[in-house]
Amino acid sequence: MSTCDGGVMQTQLAFQLSDGSSILTPSLNIYKSISYAEAYKLVSAYHYLGSKRFIGQFCFGIIKDYQIVGAVIYSPLSVPNSALSAFGLPRGSYPDLLEMSRLVLEPSLNGKNIGSSFIAYSLRELKKKNIRAVISYADSDRHVGAIYQAANFGYYGLSPQKNDFIFANGRKLTRGKSKGFVGKWIPRSRKHRYVYLIDKSLNIIWPKERYPK
Repeated sequence: MSTCDGGVMQTQLAFQLSDGSSILTPSLNIYKSISYAEAYKLVSAYHYLGSKRFIGQFCFGIIKDYQIVGAVIYSPLSVPNSALSAFGLPRGSYPDLLEMSRLVLEPSLNGKNIGSSFIAYSLRELKKKNIRAVISYADSDRHVGAIYQAANFGYYGLSPQKNDFIFANGRKLTRGKSKGFVGKWIPRSRKHRYVYLIDKSLNIIWPKERYPK
């Protein structure tokens, strides 16, 4: 497609997403809903968890120069009792409560203040879908969750301490009892807990704390 701007002929190429929509402006950062497959490709390349599979209920992307250069993925709550422990809700299924399970940017975008505006866009889109709240966790061994602070999430302390039993050969006990086996208990890294309330009628029962630095 060609357009005339100030007497100068410009050519625009259409970048087509999996949903059939097209993007005609190459240089701007454009935020859009994307497919799980599109998000997974970027996550596998740049996220520290690599190609580990996850559930993607809602996926959003940053498109620039006809490429997807950022992605945020929202999933059902990964911890079944989060609705109870965070909001005091009875045990059950809550499709209107989500967890931000992955956030990834191409390395060239790190440190450019794009992440917080991208998250803000995705939260506005979730509000349109009647989502009530989003929980996100930051591994305390890796970071304090500065991106969630910049996006105005509330901070609610560290997750409870948990431990893993590691056998003498280095493998982790995934189920069953450790009694009678040679090995040792090793503490897991704790998670910084963040919550963004979309529905202000929800009450968070986790104690709110100052942002960690």
